[in-house]
Amino acid sequence: RSFGAQVLIDDNPRYALECAEDGMRVLLFDYDNTYPWCKTGVDQSHPLVTKVHNWQEVEQKLLSWVAPES
Repeated sequence: RSFGAQVLIDDNPRYALECAEDGMRVLLFDYDNTYPWCKTGVDQSHPLVTKVHNWQEVEQKLLSWVAPES
């Protein structure tokens, strides 16, 4: 947040939870569901954490947050 970030994209569940608890949206990056350290359930335990599996999903999620709903 000290950098003005509004979203964290990271593969570390601990950082993801810390940032989510501070009110920041988090994309927990688990490339093709192959990162064993991402299998903690953090994405299911906090509403601000969303698991993504590739950069296309990252882009889609970010765009869905900034694009006006029609």
